[in-house]
Amino acid sequence: MSIQINLGAWRSVFAVPSQIVDEGLKFADGVKLKVLLYVLRNADRNLELEAVSKATGVNVTDIPEALDYWVSRDILQKNDQVYAPAASGAPVQPPDIPKNETKPETAEDISKDVEQQKQRFVVTKPQKPDYVFTAQRLAVDEDLKILVSEAQTMLGKTLSNSDVATLLMLKDTCGLRLDVILMLIQYCVGIDKGNMRTVEKIGISWADEGINSVEAADRKIAQAAHASKCFSLVSSVFGLKNVGSPTKKQLEYSTKWVGDWKFSAPMLREAYERCVDNKGELKFNYIDGILKKWEAQGIKNLDDLKQSEAVPKKAPARSQKSSYDINELEKIDTLDFID
Repeated sequence: MSIQINLGAWRSVFAVPSQIVDEGLKFADGVKLKVLLYVLRNADRNLELEAVSKATGVNVTDIPEALDYWVSRDILQKNDQVYAPAASGAPVQPPDIPKNETKPETAEDISKDVEQQKQRFVVTKPQKPDYVFTAQRLAVDEDLKILVSEAQTMLGKTLSNSDVATLLMLKDTCGLRLDVILMLIQYCVGIDKGNMRTVEKIGISWADEGINSVEAADRKIAQAAHASKCFSLVSSVFGLKNVGSPTKKQLEYSTKWVGDWKFSAPMLREAYERCVDNKGELKFNYIDGILKKWEAQGIKNLDDLKQSEAVPKKAPARSQKSSYDINELEKIDTLDFID
């Protein structure tokens, strides 16, 4: 009698570390999983990005980001653009646990584990999920449905699949709470930047800073409003028009000059004119040097400045050579030997 087992699809298999499911799956989207599975399946081959893209349908530019995600999860390691299994990602045989010591995992334990995973994941440049994954999640995720519905009301338009993918990324990959995302959208609408591009940019920034509560979001929005008000005064004094969004450094300078040091518009204008006179152009760092000097000297208005500059500066003391009278030296020498 002969026995034959038809393995079918199981005739060709490859290993997938359990760590991928245990730790990486929660925050991975379809793009990340597609790329990882294809790379693992062809681990013995030298793969070109174009080949991976053709086989998975993932854009070539998105593949390195997907692989870098698995590097952040300690599944892969990267060295000079070469990816390899990470040492911590190798399967490890767990120790035997006696049956009487086995403790079932509770819902609270699972919830704590999820929160720990969110804290471990540092958002650098998160990957938006693809069309299929987004559609599948929207069909079953009630929280995502609510988020999309509220966002459409706030923005006054029907969200595209790409827009929904952005919200899903902020919710799952970045780990922002629903109420925080909604506050973010409302804030963007309030500053006349009610578009998903701005929502995505600020949302990723908030996730990087760990802003994931209503209180933290309130503080962040208040800080942003204060910085914007300070820059508005500075840009008006400097005669800046159509500058678009200020840079992070410009906001920091403006907040320091106006919010912290309390310089008035006339003092800002004086510093600006001195900068242009000396440098021929506007330089924020040069103006910062001028204002920093005035702040250290306690100069807060133009009258203080005039009084300070009216005081004549003392000339540096000249080093004088000691002159001696030879006769006096001879007397001193003589006296030294008199008993």
